[in-house]
Amino acid sequence: MKYSVIIPIYNEEDSLLPLYYSLKEVMGKLNEKYEIVFVDDGSTDSSVKRLKKIDVDLGILAIIVLKKRAGKAEAIQAGFDNAAGDIYITLDGDGQDPPKEIPTLLSKMKEGYDVVYGWRRRRQDQLKKKIASKIANIIRRFTTKEKIHDVGCAMRVFRKKDVEQVCLSRGLHRFFSAIMVKLGYNVGEIKIAHYPRKTGISKYGIWDRLIEGVIDSMRLSFIDIHTLMRHERKYQIKEILRK
Repeated sequence: MKYSVIIPIYNEEDSLLPLYYSLKEVMGKLNEKYEIVFVDDGSTDSSVKRLKKIDVDLGILAIIVLKKRAGKAEAIQAGFDNAAGDIYITLDGDGQDPPKEIPTLLSKMKEGYDVVYGWRRRRQDQLKKKIASKIANIIRRFTTKEKIHDVGCAMRVFRKKDVEQVCLSRGLHRFFSAIMVKLGYNVGEIKIAHYPRKTGISKYGIWDRLIEGVIDSMRLSFIDIHTLMRHERKYQIKEILRK
């Protein structure tokens, strides 16, 4: 299988079907075998029910349901550990990351990059979220010497073989680009569009995440990366359904 699109979700019932059909349209035009992997991080709404009702006859949908909420890092890691594609494509499940940009990122990857990040130049978020993100990006670039402008962008592409030694548990998903740089990979970025959130609300904190991000930036600066990732996964899988 060529591609795995990995989407961590938590209570995103209204955005899932439009996102799925948009992804299906974009990925189908690539003329390669692919799968769309939703990882449910303990949703309490009807997210899983809606995904299970999708009528699929192509074997392209995978639903990973965690037993309880484990956090975004663990949900992403569960996707990494169970996806089948040679190239991973990640994005959020809130509908703000446009699937139409996937070919743009894949094209940039052909220039010799191991990882390509989306750069949301015109970010469609609340002002306080954009300010917190801006502060976090500045601090991270100072402490980790990263050159990526939008390290918080969930839309990115990379190869499965390059993340087999990566463990993003304990919040390290926020430092994926820094981790990949420290491991010797070439990380690039390209400008992409960004949509306003049409349904639901942001599920992950802003200011508490900023504080945690600053602390983790310092940890990343002074502790060996392999030591930081030396821990077991904490997520527990309730079921994996492939359709």
